[in-house]
Amino acid sequence: MSMELVPSKVEDKTIIKKCHICGEIIESFNEVERCPSCKKPFLPCQYFGKVHAKNTSEFKQLFSHVSELHEDELIKGLYTIW
Repeated sequence: MSMELVPSKVEDKTIIKKCHICGEIIESFNEVERCPSCKKPFLPCQYFGKVHAKNTSEFKQLFSHVSELHEDELIKGLYTIW
């Protein structure tokens, strides 16, 4: 019996985030900028490792797609990649 490895597709992965204010669970392919329930704004993952944005358009570019994130870069208990 042989085992076949099936490559995972990045499109199948989802970022799951819990809002630390209202507890809303949010699923998305990109980092979420704001909680849809309580409207709390979020910072991007690895915010301090990235260049601080000078304006709104630069700030929006700091939010990553799921393919750009790794499990060890996420805040434990608030994020997961599934």
